[in-house]
Amino acid sequence: MPSQCINGIDIFYQDDDFSDPWKPHDTVFIQHGFGRNGNMFFGWVPWLARDFRVIRMDFRGMGRSGDPGPDYRFSVGDFLADFTGLLDALKIDRVHYIGESLGGVIGAAAAGTHPNRFKSLTLISTMVQVGRESTVAMSSFGYPTWADALRSLGNKAWWYKLRSATGELTGDAAEDEWFANEFARTPVHVTCALSEFAPTASVEPLLGNISAPTLLLTPGSSFHTPREQQDLMLRKIPDARQKIYHDGKHSDYYLRPDLLAQDTLEFIRSVNAKQKG
Repeated sequence: MPSQCINGIDIFYQDDDFSDPWKPHDTVFIQHGFGRNGNMFFGWVPWLARDFRVIRMDFRGMGRSGDPGPDYRFSVGDFLADFTGLLDALKIDRVHYIGESLGGVIGAAAAGTHPNRFKSLTLISTMVQVGRESTVAMSSFGYPTWADALRSLGNKAWWYKLRSATGELTGDAAEDEWFANEFARTPVHVTCALSEFAPTASVEPLLGNISAPTLLLTPGSSFHTPREQQDLMLRKIPDARQKIYHDGKHSDYYLRPDLLAQDTLEFIRSVNAKQKG
């Protein structure tokens, strides 16, 4: 499977392209959220890869990307350097970026600092501030800290406990087990480091710098993504529009991949049609 050494870390990515090879076509870049990996977007690939090259990158330390080590501390700068570094390594100038939760936060930060790399931006269940006080409290499950909960429970049990608390288990035992095992690919010390990084990450100062056409896929029933943060992004990003799923959950990227992928595909096609026109 492909990987590139970016900033001293082996960055794993998946590359799917079933478009007509004799026609020029754009690249879609999909970025997962907290502790997850690109496999969790497998349901999106059939919808997108017929018309576009689809890149799914595993964040450093997560999924199958290289582990930066137990003493590593995450920073927005490193996330952005990995994103632009992979684009450079693959000789990709601009992308249609799709990010969920933390992946959306990093996408918004990248679009605000590297606008020339973006054709469009789709933000799924994306918050302005990753580690809100209520999110940290829920994710800690009564332990002294969020990291203590992760260390004590382990990633797989923590995943099940959080999905149960937010009503985001699918009801299919085999499906829930598959996604839990994918989350468990990431080492616990990495999710602990992420839990310490999350409360420090806010993209509010950069929202006004985003020039790419932006689609907000807004869940109506997400504990982690309050509507007021989504509405703030809608006001501050100059060319933003919003699709609200009134019964939507934070994890609809995998709970309802067909619906979200089709809505995103329609948006990307509309952006391309406008830019070509």
